[in-house]
Amino acid sequence: MNIYHTRKLPGRTVTTTDGRDFLWFSGTDYLGMGHNEELRRNIHAATETFGNHYGSSRSNSLRLDIYEEAEMQLADFLQTESASIVSSGMWAGQLLMKVIENTVPPGITRIIYHYAPGVHPALWGNAFDRSNGEWSEWATQTARKINATEPDVAHIICTDAVGSPVVKAFDFTLFNAIQNPANTCLVIDESHSLGVMGTNGNGVTKQVDSMLLKQTIFVSSLNKALGIPAGAIWGSKTVVETVRKSPWYAGASPPAPAYAYALKMHLEQNKYQSARALLADNIDYFNAKMEGNALFETIPDYPVFCSANAALFNHLLQNGIMASCFPYPSPADAPVTRIVISSLHQKEDLDRLAEVCKRFIA
Repeated sequence: MNIYHTRKLPGRTVTTTDGRDFLWFSGTDYLGMGHNEELRRNIHAATETFGNHYGSSRSNSLRLDIYEEAEMQLADFLQTESASIVSSGMWAGQLLMKVIENTVPPGITRIIYHYAPGVHPALWGNAFDRSNGEWSEWATQTARKINATEPDVAHIICTDAVGSPVVKAFDFTLFNAIQNPANTCLVIDESHSLGVMGTNGNGVTKQVDSMLLKQTIFVSSLNKALGIPAGAIWGSKTVVETVRKSPWYAGASPPAPAYAYALKMHLEQNKYQSARALLADNIDYFNAKMEGNALFETIPDYPVFCSANAALFNHLLQNGIMASCFPYPSPADAPVTRIVISSLHQKEDLDRLAEVCKRFIA
């Protein structure tokens, strides 16, 4: 695998350290927040009040109000009872998995974990066992297993909201077959869906049945579509408070408060929606250009286009386009060529991408 270096944050384009210029179709900055001027101004202004970082525990006797203000704004955006911001998406998942067993109902004698195929390492917890096969088959079998166990057994289901690095949509209605959802906790990693999927960019909440949604807890990186180097946990107030009372929460440094302020302001002023509209327009435009081809694995209204053909990456590179192609999440996994459209791209960029992709097919 070849590795390329740059000294400047990519946007529409990237310049490598050897002086070559490429159109940039990679990364996870789906809404282009890395170059968003309003977000940048909010961060810069906030450092005057909050400094560059906060060297303290969130559980300290003196607390910065901006964290709770940002969490309340995030919970409102997500239409959930409670939300907590932590230092990263990976830590959000691992922190939740460390305390998840403390949230099961009383009278439980045993806990069984069900890990989805390809679930992100953020949700690898107790008794982790890698699942293979199709997600839908796994979900159907999981519902059957849950229904076949005794009522004093708790079940914890861990899954991503959308497939990554290979893009796949997941049908959460398959879990509607669970007969006793009160003893089931569904944990969903929204890192690649938050800000992109859902009516307002608030993820896959509407895809989960209302009965199971009461038992669902979400985690996510905020450092993808929303452009905030932090993570979040949200869902029932009981679960979020359990997280906040844990030693792993108290002992971990929070994200920089200036970013919490920027998140609050961007959500409060509905600033993400304009970028999301640009992204949706770009996705529709590129899909129309590529209509009728079977080159990519993708899903409707989603900005990621994947191919198992590693030769596509080199073809794009030779034509001035840099995508990504590397093993993920472990070095033993097969590399996937992954093309990402963002709200920063212009129509001529998408024209060029479609032209080069069609040439590869031919």
